[in-house]
Amino acid sequence: MKHFFLCGIFVLIAGSAAAQVDIDRRRVLLLATGGCVANGDEAVSGIGALWFNENHYPWTNTALRIFYAGIFVDAELSWFVGGQTNTAVGAGAGGGFFADGLTPYRDGDRLTREEFYGDSANGRVFLNQTIPNPTPLPLNLRATYAVVGQFYREASSTKNLTLPNDHLVQSVFAEMRFGGIEPGLAARRGAEVYLLAEANYRSGFDAFGPVGAEYDAESKYTRLFGSLALKLPVGPATVYGRLCGGLGEHIDQLSAWKLGGNLINFDAVTLTIHGYYTREIFAEDFGLANLMVGQKLADWHELTGYLYGDWAVAHTVPPGDGDWRNYFGVGAGVGFRTVFNTRVLVAYGYGFNARRRDTRGGHELSLALEKQF
Repeated sequence: MKHFFLCGIFVLIAGSAAAQVDIDRRRVLLLATGGCVANGDEAVSGIGALWFNENHYPWTNTALRIFYAGIFVDAELSWFVGGQTNTAVGAGAGGGFFADGLTPYRDGDRLTREEFYGDSANGRVFLNQTIPNPTPLPLNLRATYAVVGQFYREASSTKNLTLPNDHLVQSVFAEMRFGGIEPGLAARRGAEVYLLAEANYRSGFDAFGPVGAEYDAESKYTRLFGSLALKLPVGPATVYGRLCGGLGEHIDQLSAWKLGGNLINFDAVTLTIHGYYTREIFAEDFGLANLMVGQKLADWHELTGYLYGDWAVAHTVPPGDGDWRNYFGVGAGVGFRTVFNTRVLVAYGYGFNARRRDTRGGHELSLALEKQF
Protein backbone atom coordinates (compact mmCIF):
# COMPACT_ATOMS: atom_id res chain seq x y z
CA MET A 1 0.00 0.00 0.00
CA LYS A 2 1.41 3.38 -0.98
CA HIS A 3 1.13 6.37 1.31
CA PHE A 4 2.05 9.89 0.30
CA PHE A 5 2.40 11.48 3.73
CA LEU A 6 0.98 14.95 3.15
CA CYS A 7 -1.15 15.51 6.24
CA GLY A 8 -0.46 18.96 7.60
CA ILE A 9 1.40 19.84 4.43
CA PHE A 10 -0.22 23.26 4.12
CA VAL A 11 1.47 24.19 7.40
CA LEU A 12 4.73 22.65 6.23
CA ILE A 13 5.43 24.34 2.88
CA ALA A 14 9.01 23.12 3.06
CA GLY A 15 9.42 24.03 6.71
CA SER A 16 10.53 27.63 6.55
CA ALA A 17 7.22 29.23 5.60
CA ALA A 18 5.17 28.64 8.72
CA ALA A 19 4.73 31.71 10.93
CA GLN A 20 5.85 34.07 8.20
CA VAL A 21 5.04 35.14 4.66
CA ASP A 22 7.88 34.08 2.40
CA ILE A 23 8.85 36.87 -0.03
CA ASP A 24 11.79 35.05 -1.66
CA ARG A 25 11.42 33.73 -5.20
CA ARG A 26 11.41 29.93 -5.14
CA ARG A 27 10.98 27.16 -7.71
CA VAL A 28 11.90 23.92 -5.95
CA LEU A 29 11.20 20.30 -6.84
CA LEU A 30 11.31 17.97 -3.81
CA LEU A 31 11.36 14.17 -3.86
CA ALA A 32 11.95 11.95 -0.83
CA THR A 33 11.38 8.34 0.12
CA GLY A 34 12.49 5.99 2.87
CA GLY A 35 12.12 2.36 3.82
CA CYS A 36 13.32 -0.47 6.01
CA VAL A 37 16.13 -2.56 4.50
CA ALA A 38 16.24 -5.51 6.94
CA ASN A 39 13.86 -7.49 9.16
CA GLY A 40 11.00 -5.03 8.87
CA ASP A 41 7.51 -4.57 7.50
CA GLU A 42 7.24 -0.89 6.66
CA ALA A 43 4.66 0.61 4.33
CA VAL A 44 6.13 2.23 1.24
CA SER A 45 6.30 5.98 1.78
CA GLY A 46 7.21 8.90 -0.41
CA ILE A 47 6.85 12.62 -0.95
CA GLY A 48 7.04 14.44 -4.26
CA ALA A 49 6.15 18.11 -4.63
CA LEU A 50 6.80 21.33 -6.49
CA TRP A 51 7.16 24.47 -4.35
CA PHE A 52 6.43 27.77 -6.12
CA ASN A 53 6.80 31.13 -4.42
CA GLU A 54 6.66 34.57 -6.00
CA ASN A 55 6.56 38.03 -4.43
CA HIS A 56 4.53 40.85 -6.05
CA TYR A 57 2.56 38.25 -7.96
CA PRO A 58 -0.08 38.10 -9.38
CA TRP A 59 -0.37 41.78 -8.35
CA THR A 60 1.81 44.39 -6.71
CA ASN A 61 1.86 44.04 -2.89
CA THR A 62 0.80 40.40 -2.99
CA ALA A 63 2.72 37.13 -2.64
CA LEU A 64 1.63 33.78 -4.05
CA ARG A 65 2.73 30.39 -2.75
CA ILE A 66 1.76 27.07 -4.34
CA PHE A 67 2.65 23.60 -3.16
CA TYR A 68 1.74 20.94 -5.77
CA ALA A 69 2.16 17.26 -5.05
CA GLY A 70 0.14 15.63 -7.81
CA ILE A 71 -2.51 14.14 -5.56
CA PHE A 72 -2.43 17.19 -3.30
CA VAL A 73 -2.32 20.92 -4.04
CA ASP A 74 -2.29 23.93 -1.74
CA ALA A 75 -2.15 27.66 -2.51
CA GLU A 76 -1.82 30.74 -0.33
CA LEU A 77 -2.19 34.39 -1.33
CA SER A 78 -0.91 37.18 0.94
CA TRP A 79 -1.60 40.92 0.69
CA PHE A 80 0.82 43.39 2.26
CA VAL A 81 -1.08 46.09 4.13
CA GLY A 82 -0.03 49.59 3.07
CA GLY A 83 2.51 48.19 0.63
CA GLN A 84 4.88 47.22 3.47
CA THR A 85 5.91 43.59 4.02
CA ASN A 86 5.71 43.93 7.82
CA THR A 87 1.95 43.28 7.94
CA ALA A 88 0.15 40.80 5.73
CA VAL A 89 -3.32 39.30 5.61
CA GLY A 90 -4.20 36.39 3.42
CA ALA A 91 -6.10 33.26 2.64
CA GLY A 92 -5.28 29.78 1.49
CA ALA A 93 -6.97 26.60 0.37
CA GLY A 94 -5.97 23.12 -0.63
CA GLY A 95 -6.88 19.47 -0.70
CA GLY A 96 -6.10 16.08 -2.08
CA PHE A 97 -6.16 12.34 -1.74
CA PHE A 98 -4.26 10.11 0.72
CA ALA A 99 -3.57 13.18 2.86
CA ASP A 100 -4.79 11.81 6.19
CA GLY A 101 -4.51 8.03 6.04
CA LEU A 102 -2.67 6.05 8.69
CA THR A 103 -0.49 2.98 8.89
CA PRO A 104 -0.19 2.07 12.58
CA TYR A 105 2.61 -0.05 14.06
CA ARG A 106 2.97 -1.91 17.34
CA ASP A 107 6.45 -3.04 18.43
CA GLY A 108 7.62 -2.79 14.83
CA ASP A 109 4.78 -4.89 13.44
CA ARG A 110 2.63 -3.27 10.78
CA LEU A 111 -1.05 -3.49 11.72
CA THR A 112 -2.37 -3.93 8.19
CA ARG A 113 -5.94 -4.56 9.36
CA GLU A 114 -5.99 -1.12 10.97
CA GLU A 115 -4.68 0.79 7.96
CA PHE A 116 -7.01 3.19 6.19
CA TYR A 117 -6.96 5.97 3.61
CA GLY A 118 -7.85 9.59 4.28
CA ASP A 119 -8.56 12.50 1.97
CA SER A 120 -8.84 16.15 2.97
CA ALA A 121 -9.75 19.67 1.89
CA ASN A 122 -8.90 22.84 3.78
CA GLY A 123 -9.43 26.59 3.78
CA ARG A 124 -7.85 29.22 6.05
CA VAL A 125 -7.36 32.92 6.68
CA PHE A 126 -4.43 34.47 8.53
CA LEU A 127 -2.77 37.61 9.82
CA ASN A 128 1.03 37.82 9.72
CA GLN A 129 3.12 40.47 11.49
CA THR A 130 6.87 41.00 11.20
CA ILE A 131 8.22 43.03 14.12
CA PRO A 132 11.35 45.12 13.43
CA ASN A 133 14.14 44.53 15.94
CA PRO A 134 17.81 45.52 16.23
CA THR A 135 19.08 42.02 15.43
CA PRO A 136 19.49 40.64 11.89
CA LEU A 137 17.02 37.87 12.76
CA PRO A 138 13.35 38.55 11.86
CA LEU A 139 10.61 38.18 14.45
CA ASN A 140 7.34 36.94 12.96
CA LEU A 141 3.93 36.44 14.57
CA ARG A 142 1.06 34.71 12.83
CA ALA A 143 -2.55 33.87 13.70
CA THR A 144 -4.51 31.44 11.53
CA TYR A 145 -8.06 30.16 11.48
CA ALA A 146 -8.54 26.99 9.41
CA VAL A 147 -11.36 24.64 8.52
CA VAL A 148 -10.45 21.16 7.31
CA GLY A 149 -12.75 18.48 5.96
CA GLN A 150 -11.47 14.93 6.47
CA PHE A 151 -12.87 11.92 4.63
CA TYR A 152 -11.93 8.30 5.26
CA ARG A 153 -12.14 4.99 3.39
CA GLU A 154 -10.88 1.46 3.77
CA ALA A 155 -7.59 0.24 2.37
CA SER A 156 -7.46 -3.16 0.70
CA SER A 157 -6.17 -4.71 3.94
CA THR A 158 -8.64 -3.04 6.34
CA LYS A 159 -10.63 -5.55 8.41
CA ASN A 160 -12.73 -5.37 11.58
CA LEU A 161 -12.04 -1.66 11.94
CA THR A 162 -14.48 1.14 12.70
CA LEU A 163 -13.26 3.93 10.44
CA PRO A 164 -13.15 7.54 11.58
CA ASN A 165 -16.31 9.13 10.27
CA ASP A 166 -16.09 12.03 7.83
CA HIS A 167 -15.95 15.26 9.82
CA LEU A 168 -14.89 18.91 9.93
CA VAL A 169 -12.06 20.29 12.05
CA GLN A 170 -11.94 23.97 13.04
CA SER A 171 -8.51 25.07 14.18
CA VAL A 172 -6.89 28.19 15.58
CA PHE A 173 -3.09 28.48 15.33
CA ALA A 174 -0.82 31.03 17.01
CA GLU A 175 2.81 30.98 15.86
CA MET A 176 5.98 32.84 16.72
CA ARG A 177 9.22 32.49 14.80
CA PHE A 178 12.40 34.35 15.72
CA GLY A 179 15.03 33.91 13.02
CA GLY A 180 14.91 31.07 10.53
CA ILE A 181 16.79 28.16 8.98
CA GLU A 182 17.80 28.32 5.32
CA PRO A 183 15.69 25.80 3.37
CA GLY A 184 17.41 23.18 1.25
CA LEU A 185 19.41 19.97 1.57
CA ALA A 186 22.71 21.85 1.27
CA ALA A 187 21.78 24.83 3.48
CA ARG A 188 24.55 25.78 5.91
CA ARG A 189 23.29 28.52 8.21
CA GLY A 190 20.42 29.64 10.37
CA ALA A 191 19.24 30.24 13.92
CA GLU A 192 15.64 29.86 14.99
CA VAL A 193 13.25 29.81 17.90
CA TYR A 194 9.78 28.60 16.94
CA LEU A 195 6.62 28.27 19.06
CA LEU A 196 3.20 26.96 18.02
CA ALA A 197 -0.06 26.73 19.97
CA GLU A 198 -3.17 25.25 18.44
CA ALA A 199 -6.74 24.52 19.53
CA ASN A 200 -8.92 22.18 17.45
CA TYR A 201 -12.59 21.24 17.44
CA ARG A 202 -14.03 18.31 15.47
CA SER A 203 -17.71 18.41 14.57
CA GLY A 204 -19.49 15.16 13.84
CA PHE A 205 -16.66 13.04 15.18
CA ASP A 206 -17.22 9.59 16.73
CA ALA A 207 -15.04 6.84 18.16
CA PHE A 208 -12.93 4.76 15.77
CA GLY A 209 -10.57 1.82 16.07
CA PRO A 210 -10.72 -2.00 16.18
CA VAL A 211 -14.32 -3.23 16.30
CA GLY A 212 -15.34 -3.73 19.91
CA ALA A 213 -12.29 -1.85 21.22
CA GLU A 214 -12.72 1.60 19.72
CA TYR A 215 -10.66 4.48 21.05
CA ASP A 216 -12.26 7.37 22.91
CA ALA A 217 -13.85 10.00 20.67
CA GLU A 218 -11.83 13.18 21.22
CA SER A 219 -13.81 16.08 19.74
CA LYS A 220 -11.56 18.77 21.21
CA TYR A 221 -7.79 18.62 21.36
CA THR A 222 -4.94 21.07 21.88
CA ARG A 223 -1.25 20.95 21.05
CA LEU A 224 1.85 22.99 21.90
CA PHE A 225 5.16 22.79 20.09
CA GLY A 226 8.51 24.49 20.66
CA SER A 227 11.82 24.28 18.81
CA LEU A 228 15.29 25.76 19.20
CA ALA A 229 17.63 25.19 16.25
CA LEU A 230 21.07 26.36 15.12
CA LYS A 231 22.95 25.58 11.90
CA LEU A 232 26.45 27.00 11.41
CA PRO A 233 29.31 26.60 8.93
CA VAL A 234 32.60 25.69 10.63
CA GLY A 235 35.17 25.90 7.88
CA PRO A 236 34.29 23.20 5.33
CA ALA A 237 32.00 21.55 7.89
CA THR A 238 28.39 22.31 8.83
CA VAL A 239 27.02 21.66 12.32
CA TYR A 240 23.29 21.52 13.04
CA GLY A 241 21.54 20.98 16.34
CA ARG A 242 17.93 21.17 17.41
CA LEU A 243 15.96 20.69 20.61
CA CYS A 244 12.20 20.47 20.25
CA GLY A 245 9.17 19.12 22.06
CA GLY A 246 5.44 18.85 21.89
CA LEU A 247 2.57 18.55 24.37
CA GLY A 248 -0.97 17.42 23.69
CA GLU A 249 -4.31 17.06 25.41
CA HIS A 250 -7.03 14.62 24.29
CA ILE A 251 -4.79 13.20 21.56
CA ASP A 252 -5.59 10.14 19.42
CA GLN A 253 -3.96 8.48 16.39
CA LEU A 254 -5.13 11.17 13.99
CA SER A 255 -3.93 14.15 16.04
CA ALA A 256 -0.80 12.53 17.53
CA TRP A 257 2.68 13.85 16.87
CA LYS A 258 4.31 11.54 14.31
CA LEU A 259 7.98 10.61 14.80
CA GLY A 260 10.44 8.32 13.06
CA GLY A 261 12.33 7.89 9.82
CA ASN A 262 15.28 9.40 7.99
CA LEU A 263 13.36 12.15 6.16
CA ILE A 264 14.80 15.62 6.86
CA ASN A 265 13.01 18.98 6.65
CA PHE A 266 9.50 17.48 6.61
CA ASP A 267 8.46 18.13 10.21
CA ALA A 268 4.72 18.28 9.49
CA VAL A 269 4.97 14.80 7.99
CA THR A 270 7.31 13.22 10.52
CA LEU A 271 9.98 14.32 13.01
CA THR A 272 13.32 12.71 12.23
CA ILE A 273 14.66 9.78 14.25
CA HIS A 274 17.08 7.82 12.09
CA GLY A 275 16.65 4.07 11.92
CA TYR A 276 12.90 3.94 12.64
CA TYR A 277 10.00 3.57 10.25
CA THR A 278 8.65 6.81 8.82
CA ARG A 279 5.86 7.89 11.21
CA GLU A 280 6.29 4.76 13.31
CA ILE A 281 5.77 6.53 16.67
CA PHE A 282 2.44 8.18 17.59
CA ALA A 283 2.94 10.45 20.61
CA GLU A 284 0.81 12.65 22.84
CA ASP A 285 3.89 14.33 24.33
CA PHE A 286 7.53 14.14 23.29
CA GLY A 287 10.98 15.65 23.51
CA LEU A 288 13.52 15.33 20.70
CA ALA A 289 17.17 16.22 20.10
CA ASN A 290 18.77 16.09 16.64
CA LEU A 291 22.44 16.54 15.79
CA MET A 292 24.02 16.63 12.34
CA VAL A 293 27.61 17.18 11.24
CA GLY A 294 28.34 17.59 7.54
CA GLN A 295 31.83 17.63 6.03
CA LYS A 296 32.70 18.47 2.45
CA LEU A 297 34.77 15.56 1.13
CA ALA A 298 35.62 16.73 -2.37
CA ASP A 299 34.89 19.50 -4.86
CA TRP A 300 33.79 16.82 -7.33
CA HIS A 301 30.01 17.22 -7.51
CA GLU A 302 30.24 18.92 -4.09
CA LEU A 303 30.55 15.53 -2.44
CA THR A 304 29.62 15.84 1.25
CA GLY A 305 29.46 13.32 4.09
CA TYR A 306 26.99 13.51 6.99
CA LEU A 307 26.73 11.99 10.45
CA TYR A 308 23.47 12.04 12.44
CA GLY A 309 22.46 11.42 16.03
CA ASP A 310 18.90 11.51 17.41
CA TRP A 311 17.33 10.93 20.80
CA ALA A 312 13.65 11.15 21.68
CA VAL A 313 11.42 10.42 24.64
CA ALA A 314 7.76 10.00 23.79
CA HIS A 315 4.50 9.34 25.60
CA THR A 316 2.79 7.05 23.10
CA VAL A 317 -0.89 6.71 22.22
CA PRO A 318 -2.66 3.58 20.88
CA PRO A 319 -1.68 1.36 19.21
CA GLY A 320 1.31 2.04 21.46
CA ASP A 321 1.20 1.01 25.11
CA GLY A 322 0.64 4.53 26.48
CA ASP A 323 3.97 4.57 28.37
CA TRP A 324 6.96 6.86 28.04
CA ARG A 325 9.60 5.33 25.75
CA ASN A 326 13.16 6.26 24.74
CA TYR A 327 14.26 6.15 21.11
CA PHE A 328 17.91 6.41 20.02
CA GLY A 329 19.05 6.59 16.42
CA VAL A 330 22.25 7.27 14.50
CA GLY A 331 22.93 7.60 10.82
CA ALA A 332 25.35 8.42 8.05
CA GLY A 333 24.76 9.86 4.62
CA VAL A 334 26.34 11.24 1.49
CA GLY A 335 25.17 14.22 -0.53
CA PHE A 336 26.22 15.35 -4.00
CA ARG A 337 25.14 17.26 -7.07
CA THR A 338 24.20 15.31 -10.16
CA VAL A 339 22.68 15.99 -13.59
CA PHE A 340 20.71 19.23 -14.08
CA ASN A 341 22.29 20.56 -10.87
CA THR A 342 20.04 18.32 -8.77
CA ARG A 343 21.03 17.79 -5.15
CA VAL A 344 20.91 14.17 -3.91
CA LEU A 345 21.09 12.86 -0.34
CA VAL A 346 21.34 9.15 0.46
CA ALA A 347 21.23 8.26 4.16
CA TYR A 348 21.31 5.15 6.32
CA GLY A 349 19.94 5.07 9.86
CA TYR A 350 20.12 2.58 12.71
CA GLY A 351 17.49 2.62 15.45
CA PHE A 352 18.79 1.13 18.68
CA ASN A 353 15.37 0.68 20.33
CA ALA A 354 13.46 -0.36 17.23
CA ARG A 355 11.79 -3.76 17.51
CA ARG A 356 11.92 -5.84 14.35
CA ARG A 357 10.48 -9.36 14.35
CA ASP A 358 11.50 -10.27 17.89
CA THR A 359 14.89 -8.59 17.53
CA ARG A 360 16.15 -5.13 18.39
CA GLY A 361 17.68 -2.73 15.90
CA GLY A 362 16.14 -1.04 12.88
CA HIS A 363 17.81 -0.38 9.53
CA GLU A 364 16.40 2.44 7.43
CA LEU A 365 17.53 3.78 4.05
CA SER A 366 16.33 7.06 2.53
CA LEU A 367 16.74 8.99 -0.69
CA ALA A 368 16.04 12.69 -1.21
CA LEU A 369 16.35 14.83 -4.34
CA GLU A 370 16.08 18.60 -4.61
CA LYS A 371 16.13 20.70 -7.75
CA GLN A 372 16.02 24.50 -7.58
CA PHE A 373 15.08 26.31 -10.75
